[in-house]
Amino acid sequence: MQKKIITTGDGSPSLYIDQLNETYHSKHGAITESDYVYIKKGFAHWLGLNSQKAPRIFEMGLGTGLNAYLSFIFAFKHKIFCEYVSVEKFPLSIHEIQSLKMKNALPDTYHHHFFDQLHEVSWGQTLSQSNFLFKKLDQDFFNVTFDQCFDILFYDAFGYHAQSEMWQEKALQKCYDLLQTGGVWVSYCAKGSVRRSLEKIGFSVERLEGPPGKREMLRAIK
Repeated sequence: MQKKIITTGDGSPSLYIDQLNETYHSKHGAITESDYVYIKKGFAHWLGLNSQKAPRIFEMGLGTGLNAYLSFIFAFKHKIFCEYVSVEKFPLSIHEIQSLKMKNALPDTYHHHFFDQLHEVSWGQTLSQSNFLFKKLDQDFFNVTFDQCFDILFYDAFGYHAQSEMWQEKALQKCYDLLQTGGVWVSYCAKGSVRRSLEKIGFSVERLEGPPGKREMLRAIK
């Protein structure tokens, strides 16, 4: 599907898919949304409850790699070890990533090399950088399996209108199964049916204030 580069509200770029009427990030700010939803309300929240542990993070939807990059920065600044695994069924090409020029907007220029490396590393191979282990999988979320569970799950699928199957009970049950007890699931989504499905599966669900342009978001604890 054809993708168009757009500039979001905070000046950072994103991609728009006309056929789906969907963007990869919030139009109100790509970096602002990722940092607020996944780092502050996900990673930082978990760390506040588990200060002595090294988290394993799973990301549903690598996309542009923005969440992975911001997680690397957060782990580096807080001097914690982190293992990060991301799955992506529809990977962006290196040309698409380079055309986006995301690095022009990314914080911490000293670490911009990691953004390049996470896209250049081969699928299925582990990238070890400082205190951060990164692996990306070119697979279908429904088929991926692991020997160990995760502490944090970033759920970053396209919106309900574009990928409704990713917001049904089957997908959310898989999220539950991938997490450790006490694990944190976090997403920009605040749809009522998603919240009810999470609760039915067994999650304890919180409705939180959303990032700019969005009234609410969801965080769930196993």
